[in-house]
Amino acid sequence: MKRLFPGIERIWLDAENIPIPQDIRHFTGDNSLLAQTLVRRGLKTFEKARAFLDPRFYRPADPCELPDMEKGVNLIHEAIRTGKKIAVWGDFDVDGQTATTLLVSTLRSLGGQVEYYIPVRERESHGVHINGLERMLNNGVKVILTCDTGISAHNAAEFLKQHGITFVITDHHALPTSLPSADAIINPQRLAEDHPMHTLAGVGTAFVFSQLLCHQASKPEIAEEHLDLVALGCIADVAVLRGDTRYWVQRGLEMLRNPRRPALLQLMQNAEINPAHLNEQHIGFSLAPRLNAIGRLGDANPVVNFLLSTDSQAIAVFAAQLEGYNSQRRFLTDQVFLAALQQIDQDPRVLDYAVLVLHHPEWPGGINGIVASRLAEIFQRPVILLSSPPGQPMRGSARSVEGINITEAIASANHLLIGFGGHPMAAGLALQPENFHEFRRRVSAHVEYQRTHHQQKPAITVDAWLKINELDLKWIEELEKLAPFGAGNPPLVFASRNLTLLDSTPIGKTQEHLMTIVEDEEGNTRRVIWWQGARSMLPEGRFDLAYHARPVNFGGDLEVQLEWIVARPLEMDSITISKTTRLEVIDFRTSQSLIEEITRKNIPSEQILFWADGAVTLDIPVKQRWELTPAETLVICTPPPSQKVLSEAIQQVRASRIILGWLEPPVDKPQSFLHALTGMIQYVLKKNSGKASLLRMAAALNQREETILTGIEWLAGKGFIRIMERDGQSLTIAEGGIPDPLLAREMEARLRSLLEESRAFREFYRQASSDSLIPEKV
Repeated sequence: MKRLFPGIERIWLDAENIPIPQDIRHFTGDNSLLAQTLVRRGLKTFEKARAFLDPRFYRPADPCELPDMEKGVNLIHEAIRTGKKIAVWGDFDVDGQTATTLLVSTLRSLGGQVEYYIPVRERESHGVHINGLERMLNNGVKVILTCDTGISAHNAAEFLKQHGITFVITDHHALPTSLPSADAIINPQRLAEDHPMHTLAGVGTAFVFSQLLCHQASKPEIAEEHLDLVALGCIADVAVLRGDTRYWVQRGLEMLRNPRRPALLQLMQNAEINPAHLNEQHIGFSLAPRLNAIGRLGDANPVVNFLLSTDSQAIAVFAAQLEGYNSQRRFLTDQVFLAALQQIDQDPRVLDYAVLVLHHPEWPGGINGIVASRLAEIFQRPVILLSSPPGQPMRGSARSVEGINITEAIASANHLLIGFGGHPMAAGLALQPENFHEFRRRVSAHVEYQRTHHQQKPAITVDAWLKINELDLKWIEELEKLAPFGAGNPPLVFASRNLTLLDSTPIGKTQEHLMTIVEDEEGNTRRVIWWQGARSMLPEGRFDLAYHARPVNFGGDLEVQLEWIVARPLEMDSITISKTTRLEVIDFRTSQSLIEEITRKNIPSEQILFWADGAVTLDIPVKQRWELTPAETLVICTPPPSQKVLSEAIQQVRASRIILGWLEPPVDKPQSFLHALTGMIQYVLKKNSGKASLLRMAAALNQREETILTGIEWLAGKGFIRIMERDGQSLTIAEGGIPDPLLAREMEARLRSLLEESRAFREFYRQASSDSLIPEKV
């Protein structure tokens, strides 16, 4: 029987409502969400908004702004002029395949003598290798030009320098501590983070290089013939779609919708994609996997000729081979995925770590990254999958989740590794088997550190709350002007309240997805697809649902498809207001003088109850949560630590009027909290014979009872106190105890997580709409 896993609890936030400039309001017409989204994403002038939506009005940066660009172009231009043989060294993923194709085609069109090489993953892995360079030199190559690789090729650079070979690097990966001694290094990471070219992928970097090269040769049209490859490679590599990257991808998508490259048209036909309706999802989920499959499982070098070919018969034959590789890739992916889930079922303790790390001797290296991405989505944590053949180093791939830099975490265990490299969201690595357990411990600790010290916690920001019957196709199509979506420009998040689940049906080859039907309070129903949802627990009772909504083509007809993101059950924390009482909510959260604002309302003082947990000094009587009694008006002075605490307080007071205030909350950091808790424990030991109330302590510190108990258990784990007895909400503690380092570490990690949840909820309380914070239930 398969084990179901609860989703990671997320903090729900409402996107901030920002004043919309009149010119943007006029530009977007009646679609206020389109206008609001543009402003939220920093496009606050008409010129910027228009350029974002319509590439005809965008002006890309000058390629010469990239360091070493002119130097590198001059070297290649001179090599072409003098007839020197140039070798393009690429990489085996789609970004590398398209970059290699683009450079080879451009150089040939300009009259260059060109050969190329893409390493075979299973045999060589990423990077520039000496043995491959030796073959090229023996073949008369005088210039090496890399794409999508080379930024860490120190050994290769020294080897080529010794042999008098020109070495030009174009790459986009993270910069090492020191750069290789190449003749030119063109990498957008060398630019400031806010530079419009900073997020270019490997093929994007190769494109702007070829753009300047063609400009110098007075043939600018040659470079722009390859914008379809730029879109394909950038989207496949999950490049951040802002600035020039977004612009070139927009231009490339236009070309792909009217395909002139026979190979890509054949791939679309095999994938049953109508080019006219192609978007970034078709590339990410259909076209890119077909090309990636050969790079993962075979030799990607023939892809270059395939993408450049005009021979329809040869194209059809090779496209069929790609289908075979893709089928093999899917089969192996399913096998590894199911095997990974089986390992988790057999040893659930692997989920106690902040990073899920699994290994198997027979897992193919080219599949690990795909499965790691699936598992990261399911378990909402970074995942590292390793192939561990007997007697050989472990090698594998890591994939992360939003807010966690997995390469930084892996780097914290650098001394245990043979090698590693990657991006914040993905990495590759190798290590000796005897270092596995220590590696997992160190990486997990660093991820925990990132989550707590950087205040990173999974959150969902809702762009718009809607009723499910309000999802009009025409309106959704207007919002598609914001596409292409992806990193740096996420798809809009919609949400609907108070739904129930009517039905769920597993779909997909391995039944890994769910097709669900949800119903609202008015009886309206919608289908919602839940990708990778079959291993997740379904919500019971009523829930709010966050989802994406995109137009999709089914059988030639466009319709709106909803894609499940996360559900929020309502039963535990719902706020119920009497049917005979109309709840009034007054929002003074931004007021600098809460008491004066309330005084001006002329509410009789005997009708008001001021609720203020924590160390708050006011010139009026206040009550903490354990002292609350029914009242006409409830004033929430201090932001509570959780929705549950807020809901219980409102239920106790049963007010017809709630006033939202904001007095500074406690600092939700372990050091500050433990300092305050220790002082309170000392008081309890000296003045109250060690007897403590979790509820009163929680109110005194404005924290959750669970947080107080975890802090006490941490003190016990440190040996400072011992817990003598616990009876419900009451504890009896005594001085001194036996240190338990394992308990202390576990409680410290849990404490950081609980405090971060409270910090995030207080932030939600600060900026959410009053309707979202206190939805009226009848």
